[in-house]
Amino acid sequence: MRKDKEEPQQLIADLHIHSTASDGEYRPAQIAEFLEKRGIRVAALADHDSIAGLNEFRRSFKGFSVPGIELSVEYRDRGFHLLAYGFDPENHELRSQLREFQKIRYERILKICERLDDMGLPLQLPDEFQHFDEENTLGRPHIARALMAAGHVREFNEAFTRYIGDGKPAYVAKARMNFEDAMALIRRAGGIAILAHPGQYQPGVSFEMLTAIPVNGFEVYHPNHSKTYTRVLREYCLRNGMPYSGGSDFHDLRKNKANLLGCFGLKKYEWDNLRNYLETHCACPYSENC
Repeated sequence: MRKDKEEPQQLIADLHIHSTASDGEYRPAQIAEFLEKRGIRVAALADHDSIAGLNEFRRSFKGFSVPGIELSVEYRDRGFHLLAYGFDPENHELRSQLREFQKIRYERILKICERLDDMGLPLQLPDEFQHFDEENTLGRPHIARALMAAGHVREFNEAFTRYIGDGKPAYVAKARMNFEDAMALIRRAGGIAILAHPGQYQPGVSFEMLTAIPVNGFEVYHPNHSKTYTRVLREYCLRNGMPYSGGSDFHDLRKNKANLLGCFGLKKYEWDNLRNYLETHCACPYSENC
C-alpha cells in the first residue's frame, strides 16, 4: 500500500546531556553506550560549568561529539543558563574560569551541608565532598542523593521541596557569571552561545524579553517545552536566521521518572543546518576536527 506521506525523519542528535562530571548520575562512557543503543549519532555532553567529562565521552562515543558546556549566568538581575557549543576545550582562559567556578560551587555545597547539619540532618558525604577537586562540579542533586542515602528523605524531589530548593531552609543561592563576561569567554574560546530551555523562564519572562537576549540562538527542543512553544520558538529562529538546538537535559532516572536520553533533540536535516553554522563560526565544531 502506497503511503501518501513519508515517515518523519529519525531524531539523531541529543545536544544537552549531564554526566557525573557535574550533577548527572551516569559516567560519560555509560551515557555513550545508552545513546548508541538509541541510535543517536550526534551528542553533546553539556555539564554544568565543567568539561571534565568531555575526553571520556569522546573516547567512548562512536558518533560526533560536539564540545559543550552549560553555564549559569546573570542577565539584567535574572538567572539564565547558556549552552556553549563548538569551543576549544583546551582554551586556557576557559579552563581557568571553570576552575574558579567549580571552587565557588564547592564552597556553596559546604554551606548547604552546614545548614542541614544545624537542622539535625547530618550527611555521610561521598569522597568528592571531602576536599576541593577541580574535576568535580558539585550541585544540589549531589546533596539530594546524600539525603536519600542517609534516610532523611524518601525521594529525590522531596529533598528539594523540603530542604534545598529555592527559598527552602537549607537553600544557598548559586553564584552566576556575568552574562557579558560569559559571552565574551565563549567567543574567545571559539564557541557559540545558545540560550538553554527558554520555556522554563516563563511566565516570569515574556517571549519578547527572552528573544531579545543577545545570544547566537535558542534551545528549541526540551522536555519542558510544550509542542506549541517549540513550534513558535523554532519558527522564530528560522525567520531570523538563528541556529537552534535541542536535547533531553538528561541527568538521571530517579528525577525524570523515565529515560528521556535521546528522546529530545534534532533530526538529520536540523543537525545538518546547525553543523554548517558551527563549521562557519566555531573553533572546534565536533570531535573529529579537534
